[in-house]
Amino acid sequence: MSDNSELSIQKNLINKTFLYKVTRGAVLFVALVAAYLLLGLLAWCVPDAPVHRHVEQTINSCDLQDDYTKAIVRDKCFELDPYTMDNFTDALIINQVVNLRSEGLKGILLLPRHDEGVVQCHNLRQLMAGSEQGVTTHYARYWHGTTFVARLLLALTSYSNIRFFLYFLSSSLLLWCLLRLWKRVGKVAAVVLAFSLLSVNLFVMQFSLQFVPVLIITLGGILWLTYHPSSDGELLFLVLGSLTVFFDLITVPTVALGLPLVIWVAMHPDHRPWCGLCTLLKLGLWWVAGYLLTWMAKWGITTLFTGENVFADAYGQSRWWTDGGSSYIMQALSSNLALLHYKYVVLALFALLAMAVISPRGRGWKQAVQYLPLALIPFVYYVVMAHPAFNHAWFNYRALLTAVAALLMAAAAMVDWPNLLSKSQELRNKKH
Repeated sequence: MSDNSELSIQKNLINKTFLYKVTRGAVLFVALVAAYLLLGLLAWCVPDAPVHRHVEQTINSCDLQDDYTKAIVRDKCFELDPYTMDNFTDALIINQVVNLRSEGLKGILLLPRHDEGVVQCHNLRQLMAGSEQGVTTHYARYWHGTTFVARLLLALTSYSNIRFFLYFLSSSLLLWCLLRLWKRVGKVAAVVLAFSLLSVNLFVMQFSLQFVPVLIITLGGILWLTYHPSSDGELLFLVLGSLTVFFDLITVPTVALGLPLVIWVAMHPDHRPWCGLCTLLKLGLWWVAGYLLTWMAKWGITTLFTGENVFADAYGQSRWWTDGGSSYIMQALSSNLALLHYKYVVLALFALLAMAVISPRGRGWKQAVQYLPLALIPFVYYVVMAHPAFNHAWFNYRALLTAVAALLMAAAAMVDWPNLLSKSQELRNKKH
């Protein structure tokens, strides 16, 4: 058989494999969109009475009195900082939960809410008090998966209990992830993941309906990788990108891309640098495809079935996001970096680099160069989304989580840990 024939066969095989994956991805994507609509319908079918009762309990217990309260840290500073809870959006979500059935089945797509101004906790209190002031507004650009889940949960219990449930769930997933990484990759990867999450005030994310979905999606993706390291990563990242759009109201979506990619590199230490970088690019494109297509699906379905031109609304919002152009980029970068606990991150990075000098790992650079491009993901996000990244720096700074994890993992990959432990043991023996 000639070389040309063999090359032709290989090309046909590659094309068939690619088409097979695209077909599977398309089927999976349609199934995801159908599941999103089904979840919305299920939430819509929940009776109003128990939901309203538990929301009343929330109001009476003063759980949502202020839009921006501090978690743990109590001071007289009213500026938004890394310890700020997003009660503003949580109240908005519960407002939508209460109003979901107010416009029939269209509510699943339009997400109506009672609006008397910019203070969302006040809007929610006025809604439950039966106020006839204000207007009904729609938030149709987003899928609002969190609203659907919140309605199901509020049919069973109060917002306070939901907060505890989310904290318990996210903590359990985190512990599970750390144990799996410890077993499959090593204790260094587990420690780096834990440190990276702590550097962006993990506990604040765990108590918020607004913040926790991206964290749960990210941890779920990492867990899947630890159990299925050799499976088709393309479909996993397609799902992660789609789920991020369904649940997230643009908090730190890139975390659901960046952290799983960091763990992917950690679990494939023998990949050659070029092959590894190509794989990361491919997985990233599948995530982006899931992310963008899920947006487009929401706008198309809502426009088709409600008559409200969501594409025009999305275009207008994008114009606002890009208003000011490059003038926001430096402000976005500086404001987000300023909120990171960077002193501890720099200290940890220098400690790992010092260990790499003392006990260098010969082939560590091959894995390190695969981590380094991942550290750029949050900065690309800040450039593209400079306006909201600057205005919402108090929570958007958590996108830097990917950069922290990638840089620390790159430095750790340069260390010959068995040799370092051996040297440490020798020093201890000499002292004794």
